[in-house]
Amino acid sequence: KLANVSETKLMKCWEGLGYYSRARNLKRTAKKIISEFNGDLPSTIEELKTLPGIGDYTSRAIMAIAFNKPIIPLDGNVERVLKRVFFLKNANEISKDNIINKKSFFGKSNRSSDYAQAIMEIGALICKPANPLCFECPISKNCRSFKKNDFEITSKNKFNKIKYFEANIYQNQNKYLLIKNSKFKFLNNLLIFPMKEVEKNKFKISLNKKINIKMSNMDMKIILNKKNKLIKIKNSYLVDKKNIKDLILPSFTKKIFNSVSNYL
Repeated sequence: KLANVSETKLMKCWEGLGYYSRARNLKRTAKKIISEFNGDLPSTIEELKTLPGIGDYTSRAIMAIAFNKPIIPLDGNVERVLKRVFFLKNANEISKDNIINKKSFFGKSNRSSDYAQAIMEIGALICKPANPLCFECPISKNCRSFKKNDFEITSKNKFNKIKYFEANIYQNQNKYLLIKNSKFKFLNNLLIFPMKEVEKNKFKISLNKKINIKMSNMDMKIILNKKNKLIKIKNSYLVDKKNIKDLILPSFTKKIFNSVSNYL
């Protein structure tokens, strides 16, 4: 069913979850499994990584959990456990390669699927980012952070990019003009207001309404320009305000709609 579902229905089912490329990759993966693997999920890391959207972590998680192979997938939870067990604090110690090399600490089990998930659960439920439950932890006796009573996690600083945009709100009574996005990598092929990236200085001096929207890796600062006259734009659609709830719209566009409704 997934391989044959229309993109419209797929996007509607996925609406509001973000990371829309994942939904498209799931469909592409389903089609490839049918056409190239006779409908069976590949059972090697190399073949799994040929599927759209599947990289090192996902392929290893599938091998461990679905195929019961003695592999430990390295997600954020497992990584945190390893940092604490080995008391990794310096920047050179917390490199991905160094942490991967520490995975042998966990050893192996005949019940690889349960074992891999158990280790991930230790990180999620016991070795929490704050206030870890060390006295419930089955590996605390081997944990250097526990022995030193120092659980602070050192991580590489990650800062969201700040970008500035100008969105044109073409409105005539209760109708708004949206376009199918092909300009920006984010929200590709989804409906957004016509917009363009601008310089920080233009954003600062503009007297128009401004809003902030946070995405997964970007803080977007947006100027809202009201336009009372509708124009013709390629791949554009006129949307009636009362029908918004029935449309396939990313949360990004809905947030702008809400700001527009409260302001314009």
